[in-house]
Amino acid sequence: MAIRVTFLIGNGFDLNLDLKTRYQDFYPHYLWDNRFRTDDPDIFRFKELLRNGSQYPHWADFELALGQHTNTPPLNTAVSLRKCLQHFKRCFAQYLQDEEARIDYDACGRTMALQFLEDIRNHLGYLEPRFRNNILNAHSTRDLRLYRILNFNYTTVIDRLFGYLKDENFAPQTRIPVIHIHGTHSGGMILGVDNADQVANPTLLPNDRQRRMVVKPLLNQQSGYGHDEEALSVLENSSTICIFGMSLGETDATWWGRIGLWLMASSSHHLLIFSRGSNLDSFFPEDILDYQDNIRDLFFSRAKIPPEHYSILQDHVHIAITSNIFKLEPVMKAPPAEAPLPSGFIHVSLPTTIPSKGAPL
Repeated sequence: MAIRVTFLIGNGFDLNLDLKTRYQDFYPHYLWDNRFRTDDPDIFRFKELLRNGSQYPHWADFELALGQHTNTPPLNTAVSLRKCLQHFKRCFAQYLQDEEARIDYDACGRTMALQFLEDIRNHLGYLEPRFRNNILNAHSTRDLRLYRILNFNYTTVIDRLFGYLKDENFAPQTRIPVIHIHGTHSGGMILGVDNADQVANPTLLPNDRQRRMVVKPLLNQQSGYGHDEEALSVLENSSTICIFGMSLGETDATWWGRIGLWLMASSSHHLLIFSRGSNLDSFFPEDILDYQDNIRDLFFSRAKIPPEHYSILQDHVHIAITSNIFKLEPVMKAPPAEAPLPSGFIHVSLPTTIPSKGAPL
């Protein structure tokens, strides 16, 4: 019997590689980098809206805010909303390509790939012994383990790392399939909310043609790539699901709901959520337990699991607090030397802090 282990991997993976892929990292570049300048008045107002908004800690918070601001110009008409979103995605894709290009794959690609593969295979080693045994007891140690990756990032680091490995490295599998749920920085990029209820201005969404512009699952469903169908099939046939580097945000609620249904479908199913727990003091186990319970409760809430099932599923949702898994330590290329400016020009660096509201764009 094969044990099928599925990893859902989010932005925390790229951050572990020291790639600057948070919203706060891209935000100042989008506003001030000359590469992303435009004279379009709608996009100018969109940037001003972002500048006067919150500094969203997670991409899911930014996506949710997009839906909430659809009553605010320039996001309050279908034409300008499409224009602003497409400009943002195009610029973000270029930014991610440049950021990913900082990794010197020739110097570290194979080493990183082997470490990544080892962490996938030894992921249970990051759990406390009691929780690890709960999962191991559900399956025979002699069972063949097959792995899948559902990648929620737009970067292609994992794909490139696997290119440094040979088929025998993956044995007994031939390869580990990687499905990009929302496309990549090279194409098919999907960004937005999870459902129409997260859009404050319902008049923008009179039909599917307008809804798919901002509702991720609908665009995924209609795009023809089949990522959603393939990924759902992978989830439904999983024995264990692991979540790494994801915030359990509301704009991916469809996926949390599917995992919730999967979890309730069999007593042999186990969910493992990795979290850094950066501010925890291991001296106080009560704090660690509270932290784990909070993440577990957040998942139950996002997955819309009925409260009467909480106690039954308590021992099937495990929180691994670690900062070591997927810590691949890439070698970064030296930054290119800046070209000298013409005589008489003054060099102005990109702002490293965000100006207060009301400051000039």
